[in-house]
Amino acid sequence: MSRPQPSVIGYMAQQEVFHDHKNNRYEDDDQPAPQAKRPTKEKTSTARLTTWKMVDLNNPALPEYQHSPPDFVGTPFEYFSRYFSPQVIRHITYQTNLYATQKDVTTTEDEMLNFVAILIYMGIVELPSVDDYWAMDTRVPQVANLMSSKRFRLMRRLVHFNDNTQIPGTVHRFFKIRPLFSFLNTAFRREPQTPKQSVDEVMVAYKGKTAGNLRQYIKNKPDKWGFKLFARASADGFIQDMVLYQGKTTLEAHSVPLMPKLRTLGATSQIVTVLVSTMPPSPTTAIFADNYFISLELVRYLKDKNCRFTGTARDNRIGKPPLKSIKEMEKKAVPQGTCSYVTGDDGILALRWKDNKIVTLLSTDMGVESTSSVHRYCSETKQKEEVSCPTAIKSYNSNMGGIDKSDMLVHLYRSPMKSKRWYMRLFAYAIDVSLTNAWVIYKQDKHFDSVLNPEVRGGYKQGHN
Repeated sequence: MSRPQPSVIGYMAQQEVFHDHKNNRYEDDDQPAPQAKRPTKEKTSTARLTTWKMVDLNNPALPEYQHSPPDFVGTPFEYFSRYFSPQVIRHITYQTNLYATQKDVTTTEDEMLNFVAILIYMGIVELPSVDDYWAMDTRVPQVANLMSSKRFRLMRRLVHFNDNTQIPGTVHRFFKIRPLFSFLNTAFRREPQTPKQSVDEVMVAYKGKTAGNLRQYIKNKPDKWGFKLFARASADGFIQDMVLYQGKTTLEAHSVPLMPKLRTLGATSQIVTVLVSTMPPSPTTAIFADNYFISLELVRYLKDKNCRFTGTARDNRIGKPPLKSIKEMEKKAVPQGTCSYVTGDDGILALRWKDNKIVTLLSTDMGVESTSSVHRYCSETKQKEEVSCPTAIKSYNSNMGGIDKSDMLVHLYRSPMKSKRWYMRLFAYAIDVSLTNAWVIYKQDKHFDSVLNPEVRGGYKQGHN
């Protein structure tokens, strides 16, 4: 992405603002994350009895999302600034100056923007050491011309996002970084949202000790140790909303309130309802999630809100539909592609399908017919063969990968951020997810621009450079 270059006068002014601190050392603020009081658990309500029949769902397919053609295609930097906006830079600059007054140091918004630009560039052009960007043999002008090595290290030690004096008594265990994610969530929600969205976990890598039990472990993630976020995303990888996980007080600390009648749902189901509540109300929406989140009560609640849902499910969370048992379907006599399904009197489809493993799924979106086929390896014939696949399964596979795609894009060029301060890794992720979201929208707009204006090649619309 192109970024504004500082003038010579501006750079000299910044040199005066951050005077030389040869004899002073600034230690990383490694203050542990604040602890929060755990709320009492709500009593669960009595489960609703469901009558099941062996019938299929017959819902019409949701309309495919059509990206609106842009009025014009801006520069890549303008797309990035939609999310990591001047307001965000202004806030970080103010909080950094508030903290740095104790050190007799100040900064400017231009310098803060240059600092962010350097972090992004370091994620793209990786060198073994930070010093290498300024070293004579490996000097990188795009970095070294923006800021001196001493200034960069000082900025990295002093950058702040919230007022430390407000920590006592807060329920926000992510207090130090919370405002930044509030800004991003507000900006992400403003973008047009596709009717099909997925909910899943995101891991932001971190192995330090000062974050306490904010650091989580998930064995099936590329980054097994780190901060856990719950996110809602479109299939193209655009993150629309995020919730920072901080244990029992996660939703209490989130900006979206939890309605009283939802407190009887399981904790992970509550996460889904909060993420869905920030979507524009529409009868043509569908949510996809895996078995970590799903419950029969959640599917029923979303259906009452005119929101379709599809997700894999654990056997103890789907009530007791009269499906073939997992043990029975695992028998070798049962061919791959076998399907067992029933629909409840509340319009919820329960489906069990034999793939390489047995898959159990709940859906209020698509049914079983008309089935398509997928290719699976057969150990007997030693080759791939066609296997019947229900429509609901195919729809789930097509729409569930949004979070994984965002993770993949973020991991391609991660901003480097090694620090004792536990929240700095989240700062780097905030930059990276803003950059990734900007790329997704920019790519879509460029596609429509090239279709509508085939005479424009490789640049922006004339008159908007």
